[in-house]
Amino acid sequence: MKKAILTTLSMLTFFMISAQNINYKITQNDPEKFHPRLSVNTVISGIDISLTNIDAMNFYVATFGHFMVQDRIGIQFNAQTSILALGKLSSKDQVSPKELNLGGVLFLGKRTKTIKVKVDLKSENKRVNNKDVVSTTYIMVPGNVVKFKGVRGGLYTKTTAFNLGNDESFDKVNLESASMRNTGLYAGLISRRLSNLVVEATGYGKRFHSLGFDFYVDGMVQFSNRFTLRETPAPIFQVPYTNGQDITDDVKKVFGTNTMGFRIGINGFQIAPKDVTGKKFGMCYNFEAGIMPYVGYYFKGGVGMTLFKK
Repeated sequence: MKKAILTTLSMLTFFMISAQNINYKITQNDPEKFHPRLSVNTVISGIDISLTNIDAMNFYVATFGHFMVQDRIGIQFNAQTSILALGKLSSKDQVSPKELNLGGVLFLGKRTKTIKVKVDLKSENKRVNNKDVVSTTYIMVPGNVVKFKGVRGGLYTKTTAFNLGNDESFDKVNLESASMRNTGLYAGLISRRLSNLVVEATGYGKRFHSLGFDFYVDGMVQFSNRFTLRETPAPIFQVPYTNGQDITDDVKKVFGTNTMGFRIGINGFQIAPKDVTGKKFGMCYNFEAGIMPYVGYYFKGGVGMTLFKK
């Protein structure tokens, strides 16, 4: 027990600040100048997991971002496609999961606030009690943050696998593999935060914290659901189905008619150009969780790169 406590304390020590007596000079503190009119980001390593529909699990790539017509009015998009799907492993006729979200955003409020911003100076890997830990040296610098609050809404469509075997009516005739295409509307609240802080730190040179961050909460309602059988029924069961047949009515009789959903998510993206940060690209991320009709509770997310910010 004592050893475990000492190990934990040692690891925490390496994660804590080690920036005493570091002098710095703020050279830029102007996030209001860097609200990208066009932001294009790609997720190169994402995973989508449904807790009740295991066949829908897949690894994906995605492109998300926005186009701001004005500082407070814009269009948001998120297009996702699978590169490896669990449902495809059980049935060669199964679809590859895809999802598209396209809508508008309207920011009703905007304000600038000064807060303590974390600026990383150096990170290094170390071994502590036979464990790999990351030691990060950073400073907390007073910086301006622009905060937007508003509403958003739009259209979404999702195509993925659906496991018929979750119900006895299909399971008893050995039918498991189907696909579904759900289409609906979403509407909710969004908060966006922009920060662009550049410092010259003694012994470390130019360092920066430049990031856009979105937090959103949506309600969803589906107006179209279609289910298609993705396997050939065994002749022994003599069921009135064929591979590729529309079985929407039968699925809804068994699983019910569901239309409402909910989700909560975050986006992170780079905002300042290369002449400010010295980097053409930078890390981005998107994570989301919620509940969707016929999909159930789900979680998805991944990291990638910001490709365009202007």
